[in-house]
Amino acid sequence: MAYHHAGAWVERTAQQDYPPADDIERHARAKGFRNAHTSLGVAGHLVHMGAMLFPVLAAELITDAAKYRKAVRIGSVATTVLYEGLYTMREAKRHERQEERLAHCRERD
Repeated sequence: MAYHHAGAWVERTAQQDYPPADDIERHARAKGFRNAHTSLGVAGHLVHMGAMLFPVLAAELITDAAKYRKAVRIGSVATTVLYEGLYTMREAKRHERQEERLAHCRERD
């Protein structure tokens, strides 16, 4: 069976009705909210917000510049460890689900 193009690439793509490139709602529906694996949920959001707000809060509470720098470094490391811990927990759960599915498939054989 021969594969026949309807015409030049310009003719084929001109007939299609593409959404505008700046359609933010379409992008959000297609990417962020339907693909839950792209984020770590509420806990990941809270860790991220804590990491973003920590330097501002530390600047308000700590007046000594050396102590402030040390606190910001410690906060950065702490939020990174928390975020990586959340990611590791998610991957461990995913691995457990995958093992359960594999065991189920092996039982059926």
